Amino acid sequence: MFRQDWINQEKQTVDRSIKNPPTTGDVFALEFDDELKAKEVLLAFLRLQKRKSLSLEDAAIVTNNRKVRILQTRDMNPSQGALMGSWWGLLAGILVGYALPAALLGAAVGAFWAWRRDTGIPDGQMKEFGTSLRRGNAAAFFLVKDAYPTHLIQELRRFDGRILHTTFDADTRAQLEEALEYAA
Repeated sequence: MFRQDWINQEKQTVDRSIKNPPTTGDVFALEFDDELKAKEVLLAFLRLQKRKSLSLEDAAIVTNNRKVRILQTRDMNPSQGALMGSWWGLLAGILVGYALPAALLGAAVGAFWAWRRDTGIPDGQMKEFGTSLRRGNAAAFFLVKDAYPTHLIQELRRFDGRILHTTFDADTRAQLEEALEYAA
């Protein structure tokens, strides 16, 4: 359900006020003046996850320095899939006697699998938001479940940024915006 909602949105223009939040969790994106701030927020959220204040299902940092770049934290990219597939293919090939062809086939299957499997926040949506970033700015994308909004708000008071997108309700969004303005 969640993935299909995002795919439908990709076909439309960027809508920063989604009315139907996904059922599997809340998604939000925060823009910062530089990549380092976005990474600091990611570390703060990892700390919150360790304290069981939220469950971080997916996170990514998107930068716009002449080219939009996405730094994934959870998804496997095609080169990682190829490496993993080649190892499994090599192992299977050794058992049946065709190590090299099995490793090559495993690499191809692994790369294809990683390319087709995009869990969490779709890369296309993040890239679309990334093109709207000012040059040099960065955005941190989060898919959270079981989050305590008060803990998020308290943590975000340390950072100066703005909300690009959120599926939280209007009250929580207002509190998040207030927390980000508090640091300014």
